[in-house]
Amino acid sequence: MAKINCNVIGDILPLYADEAVSEDTKTLVEEHLVDCEECKERYQEMKREIEEDIRLKAAEAERSALLAAKKKIRKKRIITAILSCIIGVIMIAATVYILNNIRIPVAYEKDRFKLNVRELDGVECLYLDYTGRIYTYDQWEVFDGEKLIWYLDIYTTPWSNLFDGEKDNTRHELLLTTIGRSDSTTPDEVRYIEGDILQMYEPSRDYDKMAEDSVLLWERNDGLQFKTDTK
Repeated sequence: MAKINCNVIGDILPLYADEAVSEDTKTLVEEHLVDCEECKERYQEMKREIEEDIRLKAAEAERSALLAAKKKIRKKRIITAILSCIIGVIMIAATVYILNNIRIPVAYEKDRFKLNVRELDGVECLYLDYTGRIYTYDQWEVFDGEKLIWYLDIYTTPWSNLFDGEKDNTRHELLLTTIGRSDSTTPDEVRYIEGDILQMYEPSRDYDKMAEDSVLLWERNDGLQFKTDTK
């Protein structure tokens, strides 16, 4: 068999190094490399370059995969942090809402509740002087067929008790209405609700029960005098 020229082997070596030659060509190259140190060195150098290239590509792929994984983890952490903040804000808002909407009725104590008529800019007004904590109060006008009755309900909330800073000796002047004027409504009685406040919202009210579950604070007579007896 004729000896193959080194130039020919040099052209084939890249394919041989990539294992992209037939078995016959592979045998010819290997036989040549046994006897030719120069081609053998060229092959070894080429093999080292290929292996280095493979190593670099593998390292780059690993680095890209690691960066992608870190990016995914960072994105997940950001999303988790945002969701945690949103949930936290919702929970805080819900807590504030609940604490502001839980009614704590103020129990009637005679010394804390006083109705008075006082002048304001020359007009007689009916005031409720209350001493104690208060968030707000509700006022209902009810006509039971004979009398116009005003029912009052004072209450606090857990939020107001914690953060409003009011004390048990805080004094309040609650203006209820003007009296004795043609454009004002003067009640025949003013009562404070001690029973179930929900009965005020019932379509068919039991007026006797409402009166029974309340304290009479004031009633009107010809002289617009006060009645301080309870119930």
